[in-house]
Amino acid sequence: MTWLTPLAGAILAAAVVPPLVLLYFLRLRRSSAPIASTLLWQRSVEDLTANAPFQRLRFGILLMLQLLALAMLAIAIMQPRLEAQKRDGGRTVFLIDNSASMTATDNEDDETRLDVAKSRARSLVEKMYAGGFMADAPGETMIIAFSGRAEVVSRFTDSKTALLNAIDRIQPTHGESSLAEALQLARAYTTNVNPDQQDRPMDDPATIELFSDGRIQDLDDQVLRGEALNYHAIGSTEADNVGIAAVSVDRPYDRPTAVEVFASIINYNPVEIPGCEVQLSIDGTGVGVQEITLRPAEVDEDGVIKPARNNLVFLPFEQPRGAVIEVAIVRNDDLIADNIANVVLPPARQLKVALVEPKSRVLSFALEGLNLSDHNFAMTGEELEALIADDNIDAYDVYFLDNYAPKAMTAGRFVTFGVTPPVEGLNPYGEGKAQVVLDSDTDHPTMRYVTFDNIFVSTSTLLEPARDVRVIIEGSEGPLMVEVLRGPLALIHVTFDPLESNMPLLRSFPTWVYNVVDYLGHIGESVASQSGKPGEAVTVRVPASAQDVRIELPNGTTETLTPSETNEVSWGPARLAGVYEVTWDEPEAEGRVRRDFAVNLLSDREGDIVPRETLIIGSTVTKGDLGTRAAYTPLWPWAVGVCLMLMMTEWWIFHRRARI
Repeated sequence: MTWLTPLAGAILAAAVVPPLVLLYFLRLRRSSAPIASTLLWQRSVEDLTANAPFQRLRFGILLMLQLLALAMLAIAIMQPRLEAQKRDGGRTVFLIDNSASMTATDNEDDETRLDVAKSRARSLVEKMYAGGFMADAPGETMIIAFSGRAEVVSRFTDSKTALLNAIDRIQPTHGESSLAEALQLARAYTTNVNPDQQDRPMDDPATIELFSDGRIQDLDDQVLRGEALNYHAIGSTEADNVGIAAVSVDRPYDRPTAVEVFASIINYNPVEIPGCEVQLSIDGTGVGVQEITLRPAEVDEDGVIKPARNNLVFLPFEQPRGAVIEVAIVRNDDLIADNIANVVLPPARQLKVALVEPKSRVLSFALEGLNLSDHNFAMTGEELEALIADDNIDAYDVYFLDNYAPKAMTAGRFVTFGVTPPVEGLNPYGEGKAQVVLDSDTDHPTMRYVTFDNIFVSTSTLLEPARDVRVIIEGSEGPLMVEVLRGPLALIHVTFDPLESNMPLLRSFPTWVYNVVDYLGHIGESVASQSGKPGEAVTVRVPASAQDVRIELPNGTTETLTPSETNEVSWGPARLAGVYEVTWDEPEAEGRVRRDFAVNLLSDREGDIVPRETLIIGSTVTKGDLGTRAAYTPLWPWAVGVCLMLMMTEWWIFHRRARI
């Protein structure tokens, strides 16, 4: 219990109590009077002895009541209060951040921020539902855990046990923090669903208790709608972190069995970090360590820290088979989740390419320079039609069609020139003359290291592509190169004959041919040097004959999966970063077939773990507390009430005696 104004109460007591006691010391002075009866002789003797100024203090019920009343009045002026959460019957929503930054261990006990947040949330629930004679009317509380997605852990309830158990069930994730869905859920549960009163609150807006480090990505996009927000800031302002923001694995064109690894390391600290070790591992075995000096983060004029990005390249090494490539920062900082990144690398695979109905040596000459496992540069149209009819289009990885269009194209990977293929959505409508390039989609994989700005096309076919057709090169009269991706069909269509342009004469033409073969040849290989993000589902296609499909999570637990009608298995969302291993049995396979899927954090914003001391949501500025938030119940109204009761009792006793 604490006192707001103890000095004022003490002054009142010192000023009033002594005069009251002094009044009981004084004797009454009464004048002499004749008496009518000897029955009053004893009373007269007492009156005669009262003519002295002082008498011996005698205990009396009136004195006790008056002293107690003055004591209660003095206590009321001191304003005592008990530490407890005021409950007025309203609703409260706990928003507990369980994103990647909340797994940081920057406190003295090496607990994660999420553990600290759960502990403080439990303490607040204990105070809110402490009960007792002095407690206010209890309200209801809901608990929501959020990272990239929000999850209702407990609906509105006034059960303290249910709320405490719900807090204990919250588990960490490695997702990025987003507040939008959490606020939407909170408002959905506090909104009247009456059709005649849509979006009308059931009562006053709920009070939101936010437990977070404030590193919320979409904070600037949120606005409070009458809710009261209490921000419980979690974490230390002296947090230390270095993380991996990007990682890439590639095979050089001239060495398809070799591997190159690139990584981007971010330093969030305002000081330089010399000798930071970064380790490269293959299937869990370390193969090399590089040291890098990390440049310090910069601080702008507003005091905002801008992390410094440092790039790292490992020397190429031979790795013809598939493997899991791991890049890890060998350093003890406060956030481990962004210190490791994995990439699943497929085995080196040489592609098979067919050239259908070649009209010149232009395409075959460019294809001969590629490292292919098999090729047919003189395939006829009849042979292609036979492959399509026999459902054997996978005999080659990529087909180049030189001014030839088959009867149907529903599956396969094609590069077509000139004649428009029979694919819905291309919509040819005329002939174009003397076109030049106006714009190119340089982000497309086929345009990597390619410059086609100087292409001149004398004759082409004009197209009106559908919305799902991607234009790669836009000419002065219409598209010159488009892409169609529809299920098993992947098509790159060039609307002109190469001989009707200067395209084969440009330096970028051989590079473009290589890019097209590499892109189409590996399209659909979802695990090829790609990784998912926390919060996404892990999806793998398995053979139709696959049996007993299982997935092993990064924490070692195993779950059984059931393939869909399209022979796909899906699990998720993936909460933690790491390698997810999908295995299954096949009738003719030796042992279980394995396919890995990597999930990485790779977030430069989530790695900035210094907590925000103040949150700005719309026009609302909320300052966070880095300690435990205390709420108090005032006791002075009860003291005043007791004082009034004592005064009424004293008045009743006094008048009762006066009538005797």
